[in-house]
Amino acid sequence: MSIPYIENVYFQSVSSNSDVTVRFNNSCQECLCESRFGNISNNDYVALNCFTNNTCQFFQYFPTSYKLSMSNGTRLYFLQQQFPNASKCCISNITELMDRLKTVTPTTINLTFKPAAFGYDSSIPSEAAVIGYDPGNLYWFNPLTTAFIRNSSIDTILTLALYENQTFTANNGISVINIRDKQTNNYINNVSYPSLGSVRKIIFINDGQTMIVSTQNNLSLTVFDINSPMNYTYREQIPVPLLNAHGIAQVNDTFLYVSSWSDQSIASCEYENSMWNQKIFVNYTITTAGSHIAVDDCERVWFINTQFGLRIYDSSGTEISNWNMSLSSTNTIYDILLLPNYVLLITHVEHMKIVQYDPQMTCS
Repeated sequence: MSIPYIENVYFQSVSSNSDVTVRFNNSCQECLCESRFGNISNNDYVALNCFTNNTCQFFQYFPTSYKLSMSNGTRLYFLQQQFPNASKCCISNITELMDRLKTVTPTTINLTFKPAAFGYDSSIPSEAAVIGYDPGNLYWFNPLTTAFIRNSSIDTILTLALYENQTFTANNGISVINIRDKQTNNYINNVSYPSLGSVRKIIFINDGQTMIVSTQNNLSLTVFDINSPMNYTYREQIPVPLLNAHGIAQVNDTFLYVSSWSDQSIASCEYENSMWNQKIFVNYTITTAGSHIAVDDCERVWFINTQFGLRIYDSSGTEISNWNMSLSSTNTIYDILLLPNYVLLITHVEHMKIVQYDPQMTCS
């Protein structure tokens, strides 16, 4: 009996990963054999993710809230020939969610440097990194348990992305994105283009075939085609109606949000009819800096305001909640990482720390 699967796609729970069994250093064939003949009973698990780094994930059930993500070379197997229902919003009541976040006892990771951006690959949920702004550092940790993994030495940098077992970083004033091996930190390749002088965010869409980059000194996003791991080709600029382009949050391959650093405005970019269309999503004239953004499973946009805290908008651009964190020009925040079950991590720059808020909410 053949097992149905989807190529270049993996299953990602937006709720807890506690019912996911992970196998390292196992080929996909070995994991399939184990599911049918080994220690794992095929009747106990409904889905299997196979990744190119010889890691497998077994899912015991289909959660209410999930997403299907694309990654080249992955496979999603439906072990019992059953398929999930349409994903539903996990916690629709933003007041309830924010009350929980504000009242939990946070967990703090104290650092020896001023942190800037997070790096996170959702296909490896037990690993994240944060880049050092002053001095340079690359700190690896488990974002769910906050456990330390390793340190790497690196130049002072504001930008970090993780993808396909590689790190992507860029230095201010140098129009180059450096690509390194994630495990060894050895240099692999670089991508250069005149518009890459102040890179702030790097994302990957279209199954890793497209890289989109925001640069703070430009009113546009820069798009590259990824022909191979060693071959990146400039494609186009996407103009954005902002003072500059800073953060990017991906809803899907055809819809993005872009945030401004100079004020607290957000634009949306939608790809249709072979072109990107842009418009203002949130229009602010406040001169205190905005920063990075994230989108949750309810299509709410979470926006870092460096000297205020968080502002949260619904899909129409209406502010539906905020969190005044009592910040100042000498106590700022910079990046946001929003994990399954609304586990929230924020980098605090001058106080040299990462703060994790876990509301202890789950979607079954």
